[in-house]
This record gives sequence, structure tokens and C-alpha cells, in this order.
Amino acid sequence: MQNEWFKDWFSSNYYLDVYNHRNENDAAQIVNLILSQISLKENSNILDAACGIGRHAVKFAENKFNVTAFDLSKNLLSIAIQCAYDKNLKINFIVSDLRNFFVDEKFDLVANLFTSFGYFETDDENFKFVKHAFQMLNESGYYVLDFLNKEYLQKNIVPFSKKNIDGKRILESRKIVNGRVNKEILISHKDNEVKFSESVRLYSYNELVRNFSQIGFKIFKSFGDYNGNKFDEKESKRCIIIFQK
Repeated sequence: MQNEWFKDWFSSNYYLDVYNHRNENDAAQIVNLILSQISLKENSNILDAACGIGRHAVKFAENKFNVTAFDLSKNLLSIAIQCAYDKNLKINFIVSDLRNFFVDEKFDLVANLFTSFGYFETDDENFKFVKHAFQMLNESGYYVLDFLNKEYLQKNIVPFSKKNIDGKRILESRKIVNGRVNKEILISHKDNEVKFSESVRLYSYNELVRNFSQIGFKIFKSFGDYNGNKFDEKESKRCIIIFQK
């Protein structure tokens, strides 16, 4: 498994084919959940970390917040910029690696959604941005992490799946090795065949709470899905935690 798998994969035109099931309704659901739980004034500053095509950033901007969003992939950001332009929304998009992002601004909310966490080899790398976010947050600001539920995934991982999208045959294989969920993606299109990989370090709810607490955060609320149901370590598919500075 290559260490910097995300650089090739997120820059690929095939990425959105594989994750075409993630749509604006999905984004609206998690954004609405967040906004129903915390009180933010109009024009509050929000940072969308590893924003991808900007689905969440756009929803926050539509709710009259000042939004900054960043991602490593210029390809995904170009889509996000066009979407914001089409909707006449002002969003500050920045190209940056999650590990290196730091600006001399203060935010009221940092959103880290759709498993945009755990990509790196070491804990120090994975929590480097969390430390930076703590510094960039206003007092009593919030950090929302939307992550995989480790316990559920370990018992319910789907080893193999396939689908056909727009003439492309997509085969995905998954396994958990050394505390990481690794995915191999094989895409066949006409006479062309390409392979990509993903590797995400799995952190349990307790591991996340412990690491965030060591940085200075306290837990505010947690949920097990985008509908706002209570987090259950055995049954919840997602691990959504709202931390507060």
C-alpha cells in the first residue's frame, strides 16, 4: 500500500465515479445535523478541511456563513469552485495538504467530514491538523469529525464489491491490516484498466476522544449517523463527534 495513495486517487477523474452515491442530499443532512446542535451566528467563520468537491462548504455558505475550504486535489477543487460560482456563493478555496494547513485566522467551526481523516502513516501526522485546528479556533469553537466506526467496520466489512457506472466496471476489495482499512480499486473502461488504492487508519471512539482530549478538546456530542441517532459502538456505521475547545 503506497504511503501517499491520496495524491493519485483524489486527482483521478475516476474518483467521483466510485463515490457517486455521495450527493448534495447527503451533505445537507450532515450540515443540518451540525447546525441543529450548535449555535452559530450569521457570518460566523467556518473551515471545511479536506473539502473535496465542496459539497459541505456550499451548504454552509448557503446558510450565510463565511466559509474557507481547502483540499490537496486541484481537480476536486476546480469542481468546487465552479459549483460555488454557479450558485453565486463566495467561498475561499485553498490548495493545501491537511498536515500543512495553517492560516492566521480564527474560526468558529472546523468541519472534517466524510472520513477525511486517518490517511497518514503515523498518529503524529494524523493529529497534526487537529492541533493546528485547536489553535485556529475561537474560544468555545467546535470541531466536527465525521469518521468510520471502527468496531462496526471490523465486524461488517464488505470484502468485495462491484458496480458498473457509465460503461466503467469498478471492482473494490477491502481488508483490515495492521489497524488500517485498505481498499484496492480496479477500474476497467473500454480497453483501459487502472488501479488505485486507499488506506485509512482506524481509530475507535475512545481513541479519538483520548487524542482530542490530549490536545485540549472536550467532547460536546456524538452521533452514529447523519439522522442524529445516538452513537452505538456495535451498531452505528458512522462515528460523528462534535468536540469543543
